[in-house]
Amino acid sequence: MTDIDLSAGGKLLVVDLDLTALCGDEYGERWLSERSEKAFEATWQAGNVVMVATARPPMTAFDLVQRMGASACAYHNGGVVDLDSEHSLLQELSDDQSTGNSNILRFGVPVERCIEVCHQLLAQIPNLRIGIEFNDTRYTNFDLTDVWPSQEYQLTDFSDMPSGMAQKIMMFPTNEQRELVRSLVPDDMSLLISEDALWLLMNLKATKRNAMNLACLHFAIPVSDTIAFGDDLIDMDLLEHAGHGVAVANAKPEVKAIADEVCPSNNDDGVAQWIEKHL
Repeated sequence: MTDIDLSAGGKLLVVDLDLTALCGDEYGERWLSERSEKAFEATWQAGNVVMVATARPPMTAFDLVQRMGASACAYHNGGVVDLDSEHSLLQELSDDQSTGNSNILRFGVPVERCIEVCHQLLAQIPNLRIGIEFNDTRYTNFDLTDVWPSQEYQLTDFSDMPSGMAQKIMMFPTNEQRELVRSLVPDDMSLLISEDALWLLMNLKATKRNAMNLACLHFAIPVSDTIAFGDDLIDMDLLEHAGHGVAVANAKPEVKAIADEVCPSNNDDGVAQWIEKHL
C-alpha cells in the first residue's frame, strides 16, 4: 500500500457523515466529536481539501460542513454539489431557484417527472411508502415520523406539489416489495440504497463519485490523490474509484471488502485516527 502523507498537502479527502465521520449508532443521535473536528482542521491547514459527501440535505448537514471546515460538499448524495462551502449560504443551497452562485451545481429531477414515477409505482404497489424531496421539504404519502421521529414532512397525494427541480424520490419498501420496486426503476433514474431501509431514485449524475470528480476538476487535484471514507453500500462506487478507499470498521461487509483499508469505527473516531496517523 502506497504511503499517504497528508502533511505534504494537495490531497482531496471525501468524507461521508452518518456512521462514518459522525459518532452515534444507526437509530440514535449522531454528532461530530471534538477530536474529529480538530483532525479535519489540521487536514486543511496542511494544504489538503476536505469534501463532505452525504445523503443529508443542506438543512441538516450545513452546520456540520462548516464545523469541519470543508471546502466542498455533495448534499443529497451528489444531487446538490457545493464547490465553495466556505462562502455559500444555506438558503441558496436549499432553494432550487437560486441560480446566482456558479459554484453550486444541481443534478435533480423535475417535480413533474417525480410525480409521474410515484404514480406509476403506486399503481403497481398501492401501499408503498414513498415521497419526494424538494427544497428541503419532504412530501410523503405516509407519516414520516414513523421512520424519522424528529423530521418534518408534508402529507400529500402528490396533487399539490409545487413546480421545480426535486432532489430525489424516497421510498421505504417492505422486504416483500423490494424486488418489484427494482423491476420498476425507470431508465432515466438511478436506484441508491442507504442504510438498508431508505431507497432513493435520483438523477443519473447525482452520485458521490460524480461529485468527487467535479471537485477534482475544480481544485485541480488528480483522482489518484483522493482519499474517500464511507460505511454504506451507497459509498461503494466512491471508494472504488477514489485513489484510496477507506472503510470504517462498522461498515457493511461489502464495503470493507472493496476498500483499500479499514480504519477504526465511527464511535472510535476512526476517520480522525486515520488522519492523525497520516499527518
